[in-house]
Amino acid sequence: MASAHSEAAHNRAIDANAPLRALPAPGRRSRRAGEVARYLGALSILAVGAVHAQQYYSAYFSVVPTIGTLFLLSFVGAGVVGAVLIAPVKRLGRNIGDLILVLAALGGIGIAVGSLASLLVSEYTPLFGFMESGYRLAIVLALVFDVLTTVFLGVFVLVVARARRHHGGSNARPTSSTITNGRRSR
Repeated sequence: MASAHSEAAHNRAIDANAPLRALPAPGRRSRRAGEVARYLGALSILAVGAVHAQQYYSAYFSVVPTIGTLFLLSFVGAGVVGAVLIAPVKRLGRNIGDLILVLAALGGIGIAVGSLASLLVSEYTPLFGFMESGYRLAIVLALVFDVLTTVFLGVFVLVVARARRHHGGSNARPTSSTITNGRRSR
């Protein structure tokens, strides 16, 4: 009985000396939130691409120099990024899968922020000789999906970064028991 009591006291002393963390370790809920953010970000970047494709083909932006090319590139880039974010790349391994997904998410954020900034600039001053006027449905949709993409994919990147920092970037999984100072504790 006394040894069980002293071992428990020893374990509490070790825990009391553990470094404090500003944020708790990412748990199952955090990882799930990251995955939900990833898929919602993928859907929203695909919507950004769809809006640009519609404007390129149906609203005849294909004939507007430079802007038409940028719409087409946004459509293609958003499609590639969205497909990568939906693809099961984690089957390649946790490290490489996380790297691919984070790079895709950063690419999606770049597309969305670039689209948002360009749209806002073109509302107030000519951009490559073209100026928007008014907020028709396509512009409102582009604004909404650009913001959603940035938020969702930003959350995803932060969750992955936090999990990697907590786990030291390794594939090591926590176990139910660890060895501390030569003693096994649970």
